[in-house]
Amino acid sequence: MLLAGDVGGTNTRLGLFAPGATRPALIQVRTYRTSAFDGLVPMLTAFLGDTGTGVDQIHGAAFGVAGPVVGQCVDLTNADWWIDGGDVAAALGLRRVSLLNDLTAMARAIPMLLPDERVTLQAGEADPRGAVALIAPGTGLGEAFLVRDGDRLIASPSEGGHADFAPRTPRELALLAYLTGRFGRVDYERVLSGPGLVNIHGFVHTSPCPALAGDAGDQAARISAAALAGSCAGCVDTLALFVSALGAEAGNMALRTVATGGVYLGGGIPPKILPALCQPMFLDAFRAKEPLGDLVARVPVHVIVHPDPALLGAAIAAADDRTASPPASAARSDAKGSDSQRTNGALGI
Repeated sequence: MLLAGDVGGTNTRLGLFAPGATRPALIQVRTYRTSAFDGLVPMLTAFLGDTGTGVDQIHGAAFGVAGPVVGQCVDLTNADWWIDGGDVAAALGLRRVSLLNDLTAMARAIPMLLPDERVTLQAGEADPRGAVALIAPGTGLGEAFLVRDGDRLIASPSEGGHADFAPRTPRELALLAYLTGRFGRVDYERVLSGPGLVNIHGFVHTSPCPALAGDAGDQAARISAAALAGSCAGCVDTLALFVSALGAEAGNMALRTVATGGVYLGGGIPPKILPALCQPMFLDAFRAKEPLGDLVARVPVHVIVHPDPALLGAAIAAADDRTASPPASAARSDAKGSDSQRTNGALGI
């Protein structure tokens, strides 16, 4: 079997997969609260016990992790975990453990998606030789891309979600000024994420919002639900600003990577706001890229509706590792003890 994980700052999903002819097949999956464990090893120990799985049954293991992977080591961005892939393998007695950025894992799943696991916003004219871009707003904002190497698409990580927010309109300039007053530097994640939606809501609302009355529930989910229901004009305005900014940054991704193979929207938010993404404001912002408006108008745009593409992508990586040579011990990074090694090491994909 293959052991795969989607390791996030809030929750971690672990799954067992069987290798398949076209893609790994999910056998069972569990979700754990990341903060309930001191690290990945005790969580994996619990998972193997919960599923009655022996280490000798695992022939490949890979984990998508929410943070930049350097030398097969990572500090989780939103959790107090340090993970060393070599240490995890040694502790559990696994032949090899691969770490990859969670957006890289999600990107690896894109070529394997079935037609009903995506919703098309713009059919475009897909170039089978072209690159593919991925933008994924959720708890944070992740970005990645895939480049063509012969018949293969090679996934590459990006921390573009932390690039500077670029306002395009007087309203967005006012939003930037508001967020700068709160946070100092404003990156795209301050706008295009669950917390970003709440930030926009604070900018829009000058009086208490009925959608946020009481303390129960996720604020971003309540704002988007009120917007989609049309029950709060301020929430409608909030979501409209969010969707337009998302369309603009998705178009930026198309330009940065020349993504003639398509742009994909992943993460937890896009499937939940599909009705808003289907409105003209998203594609209007996506296409407003003169002098290259004609180029982006031909780029296919899809929303990923697979329930956990990052977990699937990690399983695909585990399947690839199943037949790979184990890494030499000398190649293992001791990046935890050296800031320069952590900065200059090769990014793990």
